[in-house]
Amino acid sequence: MNLRRVRIQLAAVYGVLSLLAVGVLAFVAIRVGTSRIIDSAEREGEDVIAEALQNEEPSNTWYVNIDDDWTSAYGETWVEPPLITIAREALWFGDNHHRFSQDGEWLATARAVNDSEAIIAVIEFSEFQGDASSLRWRIVLAALALSGASTAVGWLIAGRSLRPTRTVLAQQRDFIADAAHELRTPLAVIQASASHALGRDRPAAEYRESLHEIQVATERATTGVNELLEFARLESGQALPRLAPLRLDLLAEEIAASIRVDGVVVSASAETAVVVDADYGLLRQAVDTVVRNAAARAATVQLNVEEAEGMGLIIVRDDGPGFDTAVIDEVFERFRRGDRKGSSGLGMAIAKKVLEVHGGDVQAANADEGGAVVTVSVPTSHRFDR
Repeated sequence: MNLRRVRIQLAAVYGVLSLLAVGVLAFVAIRVGTSRIIDSAEREGEDVIAEALQNEEPSNTWYVNIDDDWTSAYGETWVEPPLITIAREALWFGDNHHRFSQDGEWLATARAVNDSEAIIAVIEFSEFQGDASSLRWRIVLAALALSGASTAVGWLIAGRSLRPTRTVLAQQRDFIADAAHELRTPLAVIQASASHALGRDRPAAEYRESLHEIQVATERATTGVNELLEFARLESGQALPRLAPLRLDLLAEEIAASIRVDGVVVSASAETAVVVDADYGLLRQAVDTVVRNAAARAATVQLNVEEAEGMGLIIVRDDGPGFDTAVIDEVFERFRRGDRKGSSGLGMAIAKKVLEVHGGDVQAANADEGGAVVTVSVPTSHRFDR
């Protein structure tokens, strides 16, 4: 899916809809604004007639009698409108305003005095037309600017709306790439062992050896794919923790007792009971991964349970070689192995993700006296007062 093309299409649709909406508003605004400008011109003509009725002598004002085709100017005139025609339209049809062109644009306003006589005032209409034209251009330019801004906003909204889709597609690509990465080596081993076994007739012991290699590779592939699926569920939010009060000290003792590695002593101690809100299965998996990671590289592993600043802590110390300083900041990244003793390179990444969905964290460090220190932290439970 080309998300950029989809974003462009969404922004274009948003821009067209905005343009239509703004266009309707602009049309209404132009009509209303122009109408008000014309009304102001007509009011000015009415004011000129009112001056004539007060025995003043405004310019371009006439007294007209349509029966005798007689006209009389009040004051100075410099335009010759069709006075009889204008007066007849006003007296017979009630059309009191008439625009005409004569070396410019003019507006004639008529007021009936009786059935055959009327007063006509003419004012220059060019200025009002200029105001109307300026208003139209301002509204059109404002509408175009608003449409452009709306399109830009549509582009941003489309980008924000597509962000979850982009994230899902990125996760999908990562999952496919990670699955290919994880399966490549086991499949190569299986293919090589099968080809070796089928190349010629061999003793039963060699067949058993090839089958054992295939079994180990298959188990590695299965473990890697299962871990990858678990990580994908955690990262996508599908594996949400079912929180319940959990004794962190008892969990540490249970994990220490369950790990049996030749030549390795795993023990746990706690100064006091520490209760956290956690999903037992997920948290046990995370802590078990951390402890087994330490047990694979040390002779002694110690789990200490503490409570500090609202967090329950399991501090896993070992007497092994510690973390390589070149990768210590990357030990919780996917497929990042510090040495050859790890399996798929997903265990510690899954452990960190489990702690994060609990609102906690896991940190790795090297002890001053040697060995590694991994601190698992989970928010303590507030359901019980201790």
